[in-house]
Amino acid sequence: MTKAKIIRDPIHGNITFKDLFIELLDTPEIQRLYNIKQLGFAHLVFPGAHHTRLEHSLGAYRITEDIAIALDLPENQKILVQCAALLHDIGHGPFSHTLESILLQEFGVDHVDLTEKLLFGDYEIYSQGEQSIVNSPCIHEVLHQHSLDIKRIVEIIRGDLHQQPFLSQLLHSAIDVDQLDYLMRDAYYTGVSYGIIDLQRLLQTITIHDEKLAVDRKGVSVVENILMARGLMYSSVYFHKTVRIAELMLSKALELLPDPEPFEFYTMTDGEFLQKLKTMGSYQYEIATLLKYRRLFKQAYVIPFSDITEDNIQSMKALECGLVRKEKEQLLQDYCGIPEGHVIIDVPFYELQRAEPRIYKTDIDVVDKTGVKSMDEFTPIAEAIRSRATPDWAIMIATDKKYVNTVAQHAQKIIEQ
Repeated sequence: MTKAKIIRDPIHGNITFKDLFIELLDTPEIQRLYNIKQLGFAHLVFPGAHHTRLEHSLGAYRITEDIAIALDLPENQKILVQCAALLHDIGHGPFSHTLESILLQEFGVDHVDLTEKLLFGDYEIYSQGEQSIVNSPCIHEVLHQHSLDIKRIVEIIRGDLHQQPFLSQLLHSAIDVDQLDYLMRDAYYTGVSYGIIDLQRLLQTITIHDEKLAVDRKGVSVVENILMARGLMYSSVYFHKTVRIAELMLSKALELLPDPEPFEFYTMTDGEFLQKLKTMGSYQYEIATLLKYRRLFKQAYVIPFSDITEDNIQSMKALECGLVRKEKEQLLQDYCGIPEGHVIIDVPFYELQRAEPRIYKTDIDVVDKTGVKSMDEFTPIAEAIRSRATPDWAIMIATDKKYVNTVAQHAQKIIEQ
């Protein structure tokens, strides 16, 4: 007899899980996502944004099911892509993307690499003593028990599937299920209207052509809708100035740990990480407390993208190097008599491209009576999205409120020298 579980979701209504997927839901890797905020520190600006990575994973699973039905995929393909959608974020550390750059810097991996390791059973997310208490099979054990091709699931998550590439495109394209859910969900919980998407229209017009994902000519408008929603959500929510400053503060606290031996922060939940951070040094305690009570650094200096010229572009590019940024931060701190860790230089464009390589992705095929064409042949919006600057600033310097005027006075000289 088939077991079924129904979870009520505010975005997609009832989401039904059966057999394999009920077992996956109960794994520690999935359950941990209940305690990882989807949007890091966005709740400090948008108080409703307390939704989690788990909710997003459930939504991506549901949209995948709907698209698989719309495309009439065979059952074996449907199961693979639903597994990929449900499990694609299990490698996320505390506060989601906030600490991604530190993860790359210290360990040379990102959350997708950690997702792959968890799927293959190369490491586990339990802290000491937890496994014997939880006593639950891990994801790789469940997948093995059901004889699923883990390598193929990983290829779908990474977008590396060369045979039947449309399966990978369901998680890696201009209209993938990951983006569809997070745009709709994040708009709902932040209260902004930019992420409203006509999902039903997409389901009516999505198709497969030459083994690649495509939309019918009638679906161009909904793709335009998705592309515009993505651009507006990034500039208005994901890279909101205040949200970004909170993320930079937490990253700086981790970067300046007095003990150079890194700890496995990526296995923790949001609460566990902040509590651990408080025990790891006076600066770390200060930052964790400031974040707890929303006493954030302020923007002291900014160079908008529109102000980039031939005279300052080299200075900006140099700051993309982490070592150069640290040197400039130290120079500003020394020059202004500011304690270490209280000047943070942000050059977000490079990090944005690394964290979200799909940000300028608009290459979805459009099928009409005359054959296959690109989105650019139907609408100028695709090109406009690619040329749009996100976020608004090329360089931002944040500091404690009491140092704002001093930093603002000397920032340009230090940055350009």
